[in-house]
Amino acid sequence: MNVLVTGGTGALGREVVIDLRTSGHRARVLSRGAGTGGDWVQGDLATGAGLDRAVADMDAIVHAGSAATRPWRTRATDVNGTRRLLDAAKRAHVKHIVYISIVGMEGVAYPYYKHKLAAEKVVREGIVPWSILRATQFHTLMETFLAGFSRAPRLAAVPFEWKFQPVDPRDVAARLNELVTGEPAGMLSDFGGPEVKTLESLAVSWLKARRLNKRLVNLPLPFKFSRQFAEGRLLCPNNKDGKITFEQYLVRKYGRW
Repeated sequence: MNVLVTGGTGALGREVVIDLRTSGHRARVLSRGAGTGGDWVQGDLATGAGLDRAVADMDAIVHAGSAATRPWRTRATDVNGTRRLLDAAKRAHVKHIVYISIVGMEGVAYPYYKHKLAAEKVVREGIVPWSILRATQFHTLMETFLAGFSRAPRLAAVPFEWKFQPVDPRDVAARLNELVTGEPAGMLSDFGGPEVKTLESLAVSWLKARRLNKRLVNLPLPFKFSRQFAEGRLLCPNNKDGKITFEQYLVRKYGRW
């Protein structure tokens, strides 16, 4: 099968591409940056540049492209860009798009989620036959959070009560590739990591794995989304589909935890 992977250089997209190619499928990468070697198209969801070339001759799409790290571009990329991609896919007679989204977003006061929900709505219009998989937060995102909270010298100030169910991108990639090589299935069951953890417990493991000699202290944040994270709004404890724990991920990356 010929599959386009948007965001194919990201933490999840890279694993999707590897898994597809290992399984004997063709995986074409769409990325804003220039690539070398392999099956690669440079393009931009936010402007539409390169999209028609990216979808040409593709049977299906794994849509993992997002502007999550560039919040000023999320509407242009995640919402309008998703519509541009789907319109191009329809012209190219693509048979299936699988969109990766986020567990528990409804009602959570985090600005990025508003645009992810809007992008889901675009996918559900049925411009191209579709499936949507919502996953919990990736191990790599937990590292991003923890690194941000640990910038001060000798101190890691972390919202102790935030609750996450971190999942490994490799586990999610394997599930996405099962889906994209199958029939469109609409809205799917949530896909969660194997354990529910507080950010405090994740921080303890991360600091040890990184050999960072920092004092760990609680950082209460007086925001609605912070209370909602602590309430467990982003969890799906009945769907512990991922196999790789955060500590196992740390061992793979750093050799210890």
